[in-house]
Amino acid sequence: MARHLILELWGCNEEVIDSERTIKDILKECTYVSGDTLIDIKTHKFEPQGLSAVAMLNSSFMSIHSWPEMGYAAVDIYTTSQDTDLDKIVIIIKKLLMPDKIQVLNFRR
Repeated sequence: MARHLILELWGCNEEVIDSERTIKDILKECTYVSGDTLIDIKTHKFEPQGLSAVAMLNSSFMSIHSWPEMGYAAVDIYTTSQDTDLDKIVIIIKKLLMPDKIQVLNFRR
C-alpha cells in the first residue's frame, strides 16, 4: 500500500523557499533522513520568483512548490515503501522552511 503525505506551509522564510540551491539541499536531506534512495532532482525557477522541485526516489517522489510572495510552500511525498520514515521528513521540512503554520494531510493509497 502506498502513502501520500501533503504538507501545506504558510509563513515560510521567503528567501529559503525562493532558493533553488536551498530547496535541492532540503530534498537531499529529507531523502537521507527518510531512508530512501535519491535518483535525481529536477527544478524549475520561475520569474520573478517561485520554484518547483521534484526529487525522484527509489520507490517514490517528493516535490516542493513555492510562492515566496505569499510565504507559501506545498510539499508532496508519495511512497510505495513502508520503510520510508515520513515523520522524519516532516521534522526536517518544519525546521528548514520555518513555517508559521503547517497543515499535514496523510493518505493511504
